[in-house]
Amino acid sequence: MTLFDASSLSRLRGSTLIWAMRWRVAREIALHEIRDALAGWAFYLTAALGSLLSALVIYNSLNFVAQSGLQVVARPFLAPLLISATLAALYLGAWATLAIARPRDQGTLRVLFFAPVDAYGVIIGHVLAGSVLYSAMMLIAVPILALIALLTNVPLPPLLLVGLLPSPIYAATAVALGLCLSSIAGSSRTAIFFFGAVLLVILAIPAGYTALLSIPATGRYYDALLFLRGFLRTLRDLLDWLSPFALIAAGLDASVRAGWGDLLVRLLAATAGSLLWTLLAIWGLEKRGVLP
Repeated sequence: MTLFDASSLSRLRGSTLIWAMRWRVAREIALHEIRDALAGWAFYLTAALGSLLSALVIYNSLNFVAQSGLQVVARPFLAPLLISATLAALYLGAWATLAIARPRDQGTLRVLFFAPVDAYGVIIGHVLAGSVLYSAMMLIAVPILALIALLTNVPLPPLLLVGLLPSPIYAATAVALGLCLSSIAGSSRTAIFFFGAVLLVILAIPAGYTALLSIPATGRYYDALLFLRGFLRTLRDLLDWLSPFALIAAGLDASVRAGWGDLLVRLLAATAGSLLWTLLAIWGLEKRGVLP
């Protein structure tokens, strides 16, 4: 008695060949998207803006220490690196939001599918490209921060760099989320609207919860807003595990304080989120199709 009959082996070979073709398509699409991004100005503008804001934050921190006389700076490079990483993830999320919708509007997505290409190869290729572009931005940001550390005589924590190594997984979550929105949107304008709405929710919930916390317990509306405060806290705690920006912040914070268990849990959450949004993007592209 054999484990596989002829039909099972044939199906296995067929599935292996299909996935080999998908990976080949994904690599080609990723290389094409990376070349296009590196040839454009948005990639370099985002990297430059992140470096500029990082330098400004470090300057303000050192200036505050000099004026206060404390001679102590707590985590001087955590906020600057977080700014660069968040801007990179935000840029890639917006880039991914247009990655499917814009070619669909232009008709080029339909032409692409004349070749032996399916939704798996297209979506996986864009996720790979986004992860590589994020890594390239971090390779620009880290040497600049190291130079600032050398000029200011403030040490750059090695643990912070260790926490940065797996951060492309967090960026992949932002890219996959953008691709999901792009795949189901009817047009580029609709895709941008979806992305703006998601971004607004991600920013508004923590801001709203923080604003409610500022209401004193003796205030007139404290008890009336108790339910709303609890509801926003629940949503904020949920976003801490779903938002790629919150995952980046939590991952870098865990690495600085050597919380390796927390870092591992965040990485698992980001991996699961990336896989989920990638599968939803594939499903959305298959259902929505390539026609505008």
